[in-house]
Amino acid sequence: MTQTIQVAGLCIQLNADFRLKRNKKLLCFTSLEQHPADLNVTIVRQEELLMPEYTTRLDENLRWHRPTEGCGGNTLYIKEADTNKAVCCLTTDQAWKECLITFAKKYKKPLDYITGAFGEIMFRNRILFHQGIVLHAAAIEWERQGILFCGPSGMGKTTQANLWKKHMGARIINADRPALRIIGNTPYVYGTLWNGSSKKFKNKSVPLRAIVVLEQAVENSIHNLDGREAAKRLLPRCFLPYYQPEIMDLALCNLENIIALVPVYKLRCRPDNEAVELVYQCLI
Repeated sequence: MTQTIQVAGLCIQLNADFRLKRNKKLLCFTSLEQHPADLNVTIVRQEELLMPEYTTRLDENLRWHRPTEGCGGNTLYIKEADTNKAVCCLTTDQAWKECLITFAKKYKKPLDYITGAFGEIMFRNRILFHQGIVLHAAAIEWERQGILFCGPSGMGKTTQANLWKKHMGARIINADRPALRIIGNTPYVYGTLWNGSSKKFKNKSVPLRAIVVLEQAVENSIHNLDGREAAKRLLPRCFLPYYQPEIMDLALCNLENIIALVPVYKLRCRPDNEAVELVYQCLI
């Protein structure tokens, strides 16, 4: 069975030798158009999965294993909580174009790995080869333009997005992990199906008008950041390939190109309408 989705303009083809059950998130991004695949994902089942003895811990249940030097590619595992057995394994080529997901047969929902960690990791690495990058941010559409609110967790990204929704009629495209791409020298912001703990996402894209870096403050103020300061503020918000340094330059180049085309502001703010007005005045 083959299923095709399109995220941020990238055609992702899912291939399996068994029937893939319907997945509500994937339905929002299903594509009927015939395009060459930008990312091929093959999904197979196996009785049992074991992890190699030495892996790098990425989070509580996610492990990364780099093959012998010169082999290229990556292997990641989602492990069972209390054993050294893996629930699922992701193997990729060096460019993240050809990916293989192997999951233990006792787990019945393989598409959950596409809408979850493995799908997100594949996408955010593959988009680097298409003049793009994924950020930890909240993205809104306002008057057919995109505005991105960036900052550490708890800084108020979703709050500012909701204020724009309430006072300016904006729509939230993605409240946690939007994608940016440059197409024809125009930067675009895209909703993706990966949205962290938020449930707010749309299959939508608009030209990116501004990036707003947030900082909480007693008084509201805003100023434009130069390229160097913008990069310094945005890099920690980007999902970067730290475990694959040979493509890190791609990520840095993509971010640099976006910053060169889009104004980046630092907004020191309270969660109120005055903060909305300050950003609005920069855009008109």
